[in-house]
This record gives sequence, structure tokens and C-alpha cells, in this order.
Amino acid sequence: MFGYVRPEKSELKVRELNEFRAFYCGVCTSLHKSRYLAKLFLSYDTVFFALILTSIRGKILEYKKRFCGVELRNILYYESDEINLAVSNFLLLLKYKLLDDVRDERNFVKAMLLRFFENIPGSSTTLESRLQSLVEELTEAERKREPSIDKPAEIFGSIVALFFENLGELSSEQRTVLIHLARHVGKWIYVLDAFDDLKKDVSKGNYNPLAIQFGLTHGMDIQEFTDRIRPKVREYLLKILDEVVLAYNLLELKTYKGILDNIVYLGLFEETERVLSGRKTCKRF
Repeated sequence: MFGYVRPEKSELKVRELNEFRAFYCGVCTSLHKSRYLAKLFLSYDTVFFALILTSIRGKILEYKKRFCGVELRNILYYESDEINLAVSNFLLLLKYKLLDDVRDERNFVKAMLLRFFENIPGSSTTLESRLQSLVEELTEAERKREPSIDKPAEIFGSIVALFFENLGELSSEQRTVLIHLARHVGKWIYVLDAFDDLKKDVSKGNYNPLAIQFGLTHGMDIQEFTDRIRPKVREYLLKILDEVVLAYNLLELKTYKGILDNIVYLGLFEETERVLSGRKTCKRF
């Protein structure tokens, strides 16, 4: 599930790097306990929101240790309600994405996977109903081959923001700021992913709003097209990130701010340039 929201590793202090890894391993551990197969879809985006929730609540977590079957060694990880909440939100989004894919593709494997996503902890009928409605709205926009990226990006942003509407301990002002940040992070993810998948989508005949919006026609050289639209897509992405930074600066963060500063001020911009330039990245942090 995407995975673009990550820190700039070279600029993290050693302590911050260890803390980020502990959050990542904490998310993985929480998934392991809740829905083991969901670990296959683990991304850095979930870690970012676990960090945000932890920082807003001012918690300092303590390292725990367990043996990791992937690393084949003992690893340090964090465990908290905030991590579990971020994981619950991730599982809900994954559930309805799989459900939507099954409806569209009649994919047997994904249909089988859905059996593991019943009764997700932390969910509610109201939340699931609203999420399902937004996912269906996004699917419909993509099915109709919406000619502008604005609409599907806005819908996906609303999906991400949905998970932060009911944090009762926040003031109304802080909740509004957090929702604004989440919505624009979601928009940024959607647009960046569309550019990242452009060549693959074109080769497979899949919907890609950037191809339609900027007038890709049959027989046009995809590399020339990509080079031509890159400056416009960069401008669009940077405008979205301006909103992310503005909202982030208004959040009252209490802990792990160094890591979050790194992600927002450096990581998001570096990831933008990485995707736009076509550079590969290491899957593991």
C-alpha cells in the first residue's frame, strides 16, 4: 500500500533511526497479532500516522524485544494504543480496497484474503460505512476515467482524513489541523503514485488520470510524455506539500518531533524528487 511517507535516513540521528525502526517493527508486530497476512502489505505510511498520534498524545514509549523471523534475530519494537489505532485504520482501508478489487476483478486470491479481515478491532459501523462509501466513490471516478487528477486525489485525501475525525482528546482546532494535514498527505500519495505507475498503467491499459489530463494519445512516446509533464506534476505536488507543511507547523507535537520534522521537511520532498526522477529506492529501511 504505497509507502512513500518516509524519513530521509541520512539526516536522522542514530537515536532517531532506532526509534523509527522501533515504530516500524511495532506496526509489524501489531499486524502480526491482529491479521498476520496483512504484514505482506505493511508500508511506511502507517508508521507516520502512528508517530503523529503518539507525538500529539505526548507519549514516550519503551523498547520491547522479540525474535523476528524475517530478520532472524532479536529486534527492538514499540507497543502502544497509538500504534494499534494506526494499524486498525490501515486494516480497514486494506479491507475495503480488497473488497473493491474483488468486485471489479473477481480476483479469487483477494476474495480469500478478505476472510481474514472480519471484525477489525477499533472499527465501528459508522466509520466502516463512510469508508465504504468513499472507496466506492473513488472506484466510480476511476471507472468513469475521470479526466482530471483533482477529483480522485481529493477523494483519497478524504479517505485518509476520515481516520482522524474522532480523536476526542484533541481540541477542535487541533483536530481541524490534523484532518487538513491527513487530507493533503493523502492527496500527495495519490498523485505521486499516479506518476510512479504511469508507464505501467499505460502498458497495461489501466486508468491513469495523468495520462488523460495531459493528453497522452496512442502511439505517443511514453518517455517523452513523462518528461514533458514532469515539471507540471512537480508544481502540483509541491503545492500540496505546502499545505502539509502549513498544517504540520500548527500541530502541538510533544514527542518524537525530530523524526516527524525529518519526514515532513525532508522525507516528503526527497521522495517526491525520487519518484519524479525515476530513481529506485530500497524497500527496507
